[in-house]
Amino acid sequence: MEHDFIYLSDSRRYLLNLPSEQHALQRFLLDEFEPRAQNYQALITALQQLGPFDEWQWPGREYLLTVQQREVRVSHHSLGYEDANQQLPDDELTMDDSSLLSECGLEDLLELLLAWQQFLPK
Repeated sequence: MEHDFIYLSDSRRYLLNLPSEQHALQRFLLDEFEPRAQNYQALITALQQLGPFDEWQWPGREYLLTVQQREVRVSHHSLGYEDANQQLPDDELTMDDSSLLSECGLEDLLELLLAWQQFLPK
């Protein structure tokens, strides 16, 4: 998975840039955890212990990370509506789900997390 790690020295912020189709994963990693390496360890440990047929979830404040058969899905809680094609109350409103959902393989996510963890301060 392509990624860029950025440190902004003037604001002392650590940023993670992923491709647009991985926006939900990027938001999950940046919003759910403080930018410290040890804060990701519980997630990494849990993911490393999953077997090939295990199912597992990490419920966050804004996003839900779900693993099924080594496939990872990160979805925003607002996607919890029953039918993805249902009409919103006002016909002029539409929902853009593209930035609210990401999918990737477990190995790709672990590789990203370990690299991100090494980039962050201890």
